Amino acid sequence: MTMNNTSKVSTDVRRAQIVDATLRLIAAKGVSALTTARIAREVGISEANIYRHFTSKAEILAVTVERIGEGMKRNIENVLKMCISDSPLEQLKRAFMLHLDYIEKNEGIPRLVYSEEIHVNNEILKDKLLCSINEYAVSLDAIIKNGQQIGQIKKEINSREAALTLIGMIQVTVLRWSLSGFSFSLVTEGLKLWENYKKCIETG
Repeated sequence: MTMNNTSKVSTDVRRAQIVDATLRLIAAKGVSALTTARIAREVGISEANIYRHFTSKAEILAVTVERIGEGMKRNIENVLKMCISDSPLEQLKRAFMLHLDYIEKNEGIPRLVYSEEIHVNNEILKDKLLCSINEYAVSLDAIIKNGQQIGQIKKEINSREAALTLIGMIQVTVLRWSLSGFSFSLVTEGLKLWENYKKCIETG
């Protein structure tokens, strides 16, 4: 990208642009190839401009991981607030599908989440991501418990393990999708998986 994006913008907007560019670059080239110079070119600003908004590449990655966690949290909150009249099973399905749709629109997410940078090189990033996953699991657990209380979901199922199973379905499907070069629709694949999962937890 040429450096033509030099008009004055707010700090929040510029930081968001930098994070968006970071995810695009990670999707295309992976975390190991990420540099502040490449991020600057992608945004259309000078590299010095990057350092007006972030102290380092590590901080950019930390904020990017926070953005991913915020997206997960926002999706589950929207399900609970806007779909309050839906049954717990329908809420669970919406949360599952929204999560897959969010990742499908941000191809850099799996390549960051499964990177060595997260798993080996940076404890702060690892802790941030783990915290987001745990919070997401708690929200799913609450929906499942509600379904059990009204008799829609089997009472003999452990709600926490059922929540983690759903998250595991997301993770393995996203990993397959990323390794295949994003060759299939996550949402379409998710619908098939959901129907099978629903049969396992729904009361007869």
